Amino acid sequence: MPGVPSGRACEGCRRQKKKCDEKQPTCGRCLRLNIPCIGSGQRRFKFQQEYTMPIMVKKGKIKGQSPKDQTSSSSDEERTEVCRVSPHPSSALTVLTQAFVQAIHPSTDIRWNLAWMYGGFLRDVPARLGTNEALDTAADAVICMHREFCTTRKVSAKGLSKYGRALNTLHFFLDDPVKAASTDTLCAVTILLLCQGFLPGKGKVQSGHAEGAAQILKVRKNFRPRDDFEAKLLLTLRGPVLFEGLYVNSIDLSGAEYESLVESDLDAGTPDGHMMRCLARVPGIRERIASTMPGDAEFELLRHETRALYDSYQPILTALQARTTSIETPLATGPMYRMCTLLHAQYQRMYGLGLTVAIILNCLARTLDPDDPTLPVESTYFAQEIVLLSDSQVAFRPLGSFYMLVCLLTARVGTTDKIIRTTVEKVLDDYQRDFDGGCAAETIAEFDEKVRHVSVFSANEEDNAMSRREYSTLLDV
Repeated sequence: MPGVPSGRACEGCRRQKKKCDEKQPTCGRCLRLNIPCIGSGQRRFKFQQEYTMPIMVKKGKIKGQSPKDQTSSSSDEERTEVCRVSPHPSSALTVLTQAFVQAIHPSTDIRWNLAWMYGGFLRDVPARLGTNEALDTAADAVICMHREFCTTRKVSAKGLSKYGRALNTLHFFLDDPVKAASTDTLCAVTILLLCQGFLPGKGKVQSGHAEGAAQILKVRKNFRPRDDFEAKLLLTLRGPVLFEGLYVNSIDLSGAEYESLVESDLDAGTPDGHMMRCLARVPGIRERIASTMPGDAEFELLRHETRALYDSYQPILTALQARTTSIETPLATGPMYRMCTLLHAQYQRMYGLGLTVAIILNCLARTLDPDDPTLPVESTYFAQEIVLLSDSQVAFRPLGSFYMLVCLLTARVGTTDKIIRTTVEKVLDDYQRDFDGGCAAETIAEFDEKVRHVSVFSANEEDNAMSRREYSTLLDV
């Protein structure tokens, strides 16, 4: 039972049985009436049974047929052939595409919207389904797991089975150098990275798929996007790869490769882009720290360079904060109110991530200059800001504010203030419980274990006052 095209009119014109000009993003009628326009110019499919029918075909040259394909007989008498009409796409692909579109549609509440949670590249995925089996199985898995999570906050055996099938298909594709280097395979890895958040288990710190994506990019030897879709994809993928790369040694990218990964024309010149570029310099500084010792000329150079990086980041953080306050109380009504609310939530998210980057840069500066009395105070302030921001993000839980887990975990290790750490742990527990009913203690323990030997997160001044031998051992990890 495959799908066949059924028109491109928007939902409003179809219900009212009015002529739709099918313009995008909104048709003329909806624009004139100032009403939401959904689906204008988008092809729909309705199910239709496969069927067979006899058709009369003349022996002789058929248009588009090569001479060698013609029959040797010169007779013009007609013959009857039975042809199976099997329009594309199949019904399974149609169901998958429609489910995917529903999960990322702007009308879906941001508390459950996949595109809001993971990036705008997902809006281009439905048009790419049916061309890469790894992408198809990954999309099928994430839609099944997302649907189950939205209804029960749990993932059933069916969802886990689809996830396992997607993993097996991806492994098969990765064994083929040509398929492994394709954009759709990289997209499949990214979607499986999304699936990781729905999986049951201890903690939510390391996904494993960020490492796989980094390996694919490293094999390609080129971190620049090949097309517009890949540019959007890398805009989403760079964050998990970079954040996990700070404490996962198996993500073996050089400092120059990290800096190349975050370069994007889509956010060039914006505070968001500047934030990622500052964070991308951290792995390179760590590489250089590992080959020097306190007191060396190179160490002093790194100390001044890191402090300059930290100071140059403060105006970026101020710009991120200013955006949130600029539309803190949306005055628009109707559809504009929703748009302003979404924009405000997006700005809050970027400010939260900006505070997280500020703590990371602060901890790096404290590692190189543990005697600076201002750095611990500023780090505590950033942690307090994250706690305050978490209060306003409660309305977007569970998926819409999932990023707060990373922010809160970083805030906890970035301050030595016991009161703030206790507050962060309580907020983390609330977020974790609302997400999957679990306890944040396991996530906190896993994150602490990951960053135990990472100098960038050494927030305690006593930990920084180490001997030369201890310092060398720490940086070798």
